[in-house]
Amino acid sequence: MAAAAATSLGVPTEKLAAFTEVYEAQGPRGARRWKEFLSKVRSAAEVEQRIAERPELLAGHPPETLARAKERLIFCGRYSAKVQTPLDSALDDAVAGISRARETLAVGKLRMIVAFGTFGDEHLACRGQAFPYKPSVSACHGSKVIEARAVHETAVNQPHELLGYVAMQGGGYVDDIAVFPKFHGQRVATSLLAGAAAAEKARGGRQLCLDVRAANTPAISLYKALGFAFGPLEHPGFLDWDGGYQGEADAAAVLAKLPETADISSLR
Repeated sequence: MAAAAATSLGVPTEKLAAFTEVYEAQGPRGARRWKEFLSKVRSAAEVEQRIAERPELLAGHPPETLARAKERLIFCGRYSAKVQTPLDSALDDAVAGISRARETLAVGKLRMIVAFGTFGDEHLACRGQAFPYKPSVSACHGSKVIEARAVHETAVNQPHELLGYVAMQGGGYVDDIAVFPKFHGQRVATSLLAGAAAAEKARGGRQLCLDVRAANTPAISLYKALGFAFGPLEHPGFLDWDGGYQGEADAAAVLAKLPETADISSLR
C-alpha cells in the first residue's frame, strides 16, 4: 500500500523509507502531506542513516549504555527539525550532553533533595537543554514545580544546583518534566516522578498520567519501568505526525521506585 502511494505521489527512491513511516502513522490521506510532515519531524530512517554514516558519534560507548545513547540521538535528531536545527548540529549537541553525563556518573551517585519550588530562569535553561525543541507545556516563570537539587558539592556540581524539575496539573497530570543532560543516569527523573506521586497521594490522589511523543523512547522506557501503562498510538493536535501515547500509573507504585539517593520528605 505504501509503495503504491509513493509511486502515485512521485516519492523519490531515497525518500521511500521516510515516506513509509508517514504513511504508516497517518494513512493514505495524511501521507499526501509527507513533505510538510517530514520538514517538521524527521523520520527515524533519516536519522538512523546519518548516525550510521558518523560512527564517531557512538564510538567508545560501553555496550551496556550504547542502545540508550542511540535512542537519545534519534530523539534529538528527529524533533530538532521542529526548530530548524540542522541534523548534524542536533546530533553533536546530543553527544555533548551524553559525554557530560558520563563524566558526572564517574563522580558517583549524587544525593538530592526533591521539594516544591518556583519556575525561574534555571528551570527554563533546564528545559532548553533537555529538549531539542520547544515543548507545548504550561509551566512558566512563577509556576509551582517540584524540583530536584543536589545536596553536596562535587567536581561536577554546586551545592543546591538544580538537577531537574517536574510541573504538575490537576488530576495527577505530568505536564512538564526536564532533567539537565549532564545529570542523566543519576535517576533524577525517577526521583521527580516519585516526588510527584508523593505529592499527589498527599492531596488524596491515586494516579499519575501523562502524554509522551512516540519517538521519545528513552522517556517511554523510564515510564514503563515505573509502572506506567500506555494505550494505543494516538494523534492529538498538540503532537506531531508520528503521534504519541497516553500513560497512567498508580501513584503508590511510582512512589515505591524512589531511589535511596533522593529525599522527598517535604512532599509527603
